[in-house]
Amino acid sequence: MLTDLQTLNLTSFGDLQEFVFFVVQLAMSLSVLVVVTSLVITGFKYLFSMGDEEKVKSATRSLTFSLVGLVIIFLSPRVIEFIINEVLTLN
Repeated sequence: MLTDLQTLNLTSFGDLQEFVFFVVQLAMSLSVLVVVTSLVITGFKYLFSMGDEEKVKSATRSLTFSLVGLVIIFLSPRVIEFIINEVLTLN
């Protein structure tokens, strides 16, 4: 008894590559929201530091980590695309 595997696909995705692309886009969107929130919080840290060296240093560190995270977010689709195209499609 053969079962058609297409009937088991209850999603709107045609293949695994479409699903991975959707998950990456969703993760990027959520990550950008987290980074923007982090940048706003960092701005408030700067405002309320009142010149305190330790608080300014903490805010600067938070800003650096937020910006590095933003760069990683925008580079990640290229890395995933490279892995899918070059590594997973080896024949």
